[in-house]
Amino acid sequence: MICALMIGRKGSKGFPGKNTKKIFGKSLCEYPIIAAKKTNLIDRIFVSTDCKNIKKVTKKYKVVFLKRPKKFSTDKALGDDVFVDGYKQIKEILKKENKKIELLVLLFANVATINSRLIIKGIKILKKNKYFDSAVSTSIYNMWSP
Repeated sequence: MICALMIGRKGSKGFPGKNTKKIFGKSLCEYPIIAAKKTNLIDRIFVSTDCKNIKKVTKKYKVVFLKRPKKFSTDKALGDDVFVDGYKQIKEILKKENKKIELLVLLFANVATINSRLIIKGIKILKKNKYFDSAVSTSIYNMWSP
């Protein structure tokens, strides 16, 4: 199965409430889920969050909510740890259904710029070359001077 995992927490200090801030009529956290759904390649989308507003907004997309441990809901928690926790939970859920993770697409609740074409491209690259174990999108910032 190809699964997606979106992570996002409620406690942003730099921009409180950013994940559910409305942009062009949708909450920020909706855009990654919409992009994943549009690929028609992702079998199931999981969400790891401690935010009731993210849950409320994304429920209509028929996502599966994971139980996010309190230790991963602080500003000290690392995204890597949240990802690993989510991966383990998804693996257990699928094991009960006699299914396995083929690929896992990691989504961030605060990234509205992800699109289905980019996700599809990453999935195709990974499926084409079994030696690759991950594909990562990047951003180029031209905002620092020497």
